[in-house]
Amino acid sequence: MLPNPLPPISNSRSIEPGTVGWRTVWAVWGLAGLSLPGVALAQITPMPRGGDVIAHKVVTGDTLEQLAAQYLGDHKRWSALQTHNRVSDPHRLLPGSVLEIPIRLMHMASASVEFVRGDVRSARSLSHLGESGDGSGAQDLGPAQAVQKGQSLQEGELLKIAPDAFVSVRLADGSLVRVQSESEVQLRQMRRKGRAGNLQSVLDLREGGLEISVPKLANGERRFEVRTPAASTSVRGTQFLVQNNSQGGTTASVDEGSVAVQSGQPSTLLHPGQGVAVNEKGQLGQITSMLPAPDISNWPTLAEDANWVSLPLPVQAGAVRYQVQLAKDKSLTEVLRSAQFTQSPLRLTGVEDGDYVIAIRGLDASGIPGARSLHALRVKAHPMPPLYEAPAQDGTVGKGQGGLQCTQVTEASGYRIQVAAAGSDFSAPVLDAKDLKDCVLPAQALAVLPVGSYQWRAASIRTLSSGQADQGPFAAAQNMKLAQAPQLPDLKMGGSAGEGSRNIRWAGEEGQRYHLVVATEPSFAVPLIDTWIDQPQWSTEALPAGSYYLQMQVQDSNGLRSNFTSASQFRTGNWVTGGNGQMLTTGDGSRLSRQ
Repeated sequence: MLPNPLPPISNSRSIEPGTVGWRTVWAVWGLAGLSLPGVALAQITPMPRGGDVIAHKVVTGDTLEQLAAQYLGDHKRWSALQTHNRVSDPHRLLPGSVLEIPIRLMHMASASVEFVRGDVRSARSLSHLGESGDGSGAQDLGPAQAVQKGQSLQEGELLKIAPDAFVSVRLADGSLVRVQSESEVQLRQMRRKGRAGNLQSVLDLREGGLEISVPKLANGERRFEVRTPAASTSVRGTQFLVQNNSQGGTTASVDEGSVAVQSGQPSTLLHPGQGVAVNEKGQLGQITSMLPAPDISNWPTLAEDANWVSLPLPVQAGAVRYQVQLAKDKSLTEVLRSAQFTQSPLRLTGVEDGDYVIAIRGLDASGIPGARSLHALRVKAHPMPPLYEAPAQDGTVGKGQGGLQCTQVTEASGYRIQVAAAGSDFSAPVLDAKDLKDCVLPAQALAVLPVGSYQWRAASIRTLSSGQADQGPFAAAQNMKLAQAPQLPDLKMGGSAGEGSRNIRWAGEEGQRYHLVVATEPSFAVPLIDTWIDQPQWSTEALPAGSYYLQMQVQDSNGLRSNFTSASQFRTGNWVTGGNGQMLTTGDGSRLSRQ
């Protein structure tokens, strides 16, 4: 821990820490006259039962009118200070004594909603700074209303952020409060010192976490404090995180500036790159160095999966989990996804096409967030790519016979198909068909390529409202082979003179199969036989005597099929012939056959 605790500020009333349910205070308060490196600091005590106050140490020349003008913006309100502090003689203030300036008497400021996503609701409290408050945190709240971008938020409003929701709130002094999902925070105090003085802001973080950027202030006082059940923080010119955990403790880490941490007495100062945890009992842990920014140099810059953004989690010593945010902007004002991950890969679902920034921090075993890495990512997943139909993966296409075919996509108005050499990266495709109406590359397009091994891929193209063509991502490449189709066989009809064909033979090759179709007419509309055989011959003996037509298709060992042969006519039966070898017929012209 760092030495040099901050000196306490006394109040004219006795205040006992721990009486209000917000046990611990983490504080940075810009006050003139304190000397600490880089930031003016003062310790803030837990809120008293009578409401929040600023303690003013009286110096020679102070009057109630002067203090009323300085703090309340109206010298005529000096009597309110007299009543609150029970000052018997308003003209005689004792130098060195401490007067309380009730925050509720100061001018109220407002905040505005910079960005909201998901279910974020607000409820207004009317008694959060009243003198009747008992310090328990119980308040009368109005009905909850949905929060809208650009709306004004008033002092006392309670924000509830649902899972997968997020809101960024801009305070009157320019401070940006990014409220994480599953959080509950109250804008407890937003008051100005005097009529146009610096803002005095206090946030009560009851659940969840905040990431805060407070702009630097060159001169004057400015109080910015975040209270939790276990701790409170307040800063000047600082970027820091405050998170509650499920056990009731609190963690904080500082990216820029300084944060003073108080858990009872004394207080401790966090510098940039440091963090600390306070357990549910208000016990302050040792100040530790934040984990370094994770190495995400291997992350891609383009995501094309319509199901989710999937990225490998880094491996970082000391990190037990990782906090990941996806935002529209580098400042993380517009966060769209926020989650914690322990296993790789991290996946964020439902991310629309667009340009994003992903922030990732490692969290150590105490839950202290580490330094953040930022990564620019473009998501382009639409229109979705088609699915492959033919050929199958590693399938073979006959040259001049078959083409490439994929499914139709509803939102697509066209398709693009590329063919490249096997193992290449498509930087120089051998075919690139860009304006296909249907997801088909015909056989004649492939016929120009030599036989060999290739890969192909397809993408969908949609037409935008502007008329511009918008191509989606390519589907994963699929391997294929282009081969010569089997040669058509030369059919040889068996049988001696005067006899029909008893056997039909042809030249075949090892591994080939044969598809035979036989019909009584050349259109083959009603085939008598439709079968596959493994030998290059076929017997006709099962057919009655008569005239028939045959066509054949060959399939080689790769599964590649030839086209069908043209129809070949053949006859079956044992015919009666004359001495001249001519077949004899009956009176009606039918051929005579031996029985």
